[in-house]
Amino acid sequence: MIKKILLFLVVQSCFFSQFVFADEASVLYLKVFSVNENIVVKANLMGEHLTYKVKESKTKINLDFSHLWNELDTWEVTKESVDKRISHYEDLFLKPINGLLKKAKQIHFIVDENSVRYAMGLIPYEGKPLFLHYPISYSYNNVVVTQKSFYSESWSGLSISDHTADPENAASYLSKFILNNSHYKMEDLSYSKFVESGPFDVLLFSLHGVRTDSSARMTFNEQWLSANDFSHFKSKLIYLDSCQMGSSIDFLKKLQDYGNEFFIAPLFSNEAGGSSSATIKGFFSNLKSGDSPAVSMYKVRKELFEKYSKSDGVDVAYWKAFPFRVYQQI
Repeated sequence: MIKKILLFLVVQSCFFSQFVFADEASVLYLKVFSVNENIVVKANLMGEHLTYKVKESKTKINLDFSHLWNELDTWEVTKESVDKRISHYEDLFLKPINGLLKKAKQIHFIVDENSVRYAMGLIPYEGKPLFLHYPISYSYNNVVVTQKSFYSESWSGLSISDHTADPENAASYLSKFILNNSHYKMEDLSYSKFVESGPFDVLLFSLHGVRTDSSARMTFNEQWLSANDFSHFKSKLIYLDSCQMGSSIDFLKKLQDYGNEFFIAPLFSNEAGGSSSATIKGFFSNLKSGDSPAVSMYKVRKELFEKYSKSDGVDVAYWKAFPFRVYQQI
């Protein structure tokens, strides 16, 4: 009983001291974090609050989502494995907030070091994955979610393509999104020129990426690019078509320190070309049409999931349509 009282006090203290801020209309904020050996969810929809502990051990939750992440990362995921790993979290994660979900038009997850790799958008809700119901965005800290257009014709941009990661040269599409864009094939851009260029409002890099124990990094010719290599760009929007780059809290934090507002990257290993090229083109087309980053990604993921479900089956649609996340940093 004492442990339960202490947990309640900790949760309430964290919730009301750090989770009260102005809301955009109909955005459901879900903070998913660890308290001792528990996973706690704090929900906020237009001032309506709810706090609850997920009725499953933190160890089991971590194991379920870790197995799912590995299956997504290796493209071995199936509808059967998704159902096996996380279907029961519809009751454990979503049922307590069903009333809020009915009112919401967008979901924003606030994650920590532990929950950042949870593929919560794949939790089934009323017969289909959550990410097909709502625009979803993420952050590691509290932000006021924007539902407004995020685009300017006057923006400057830099796009870089490694042909082995981007065989269709989709990164060059940024030149159609904004007129003032400099596009390079990776082998034509030296590291010295890379670090001397900028600032740029938008970055679109299609390079090979990998999550490390401490952060994440990308290959650039014979070198590695870390978050520190982005400090001089001061970019509003950074889109990395690079495996696993959206699964590191450390990388997110450093980009935010450099003034980044929106960060888009895959949670796990994404396809070279194909679905990744389609995601780039769809996302930036929607953004230019006036949609917010979260809505832009929602539309293209939903379209791709329907497309690949018909052409390749649902199993393939999971890893082709789902990889990319939208993080709002500020």
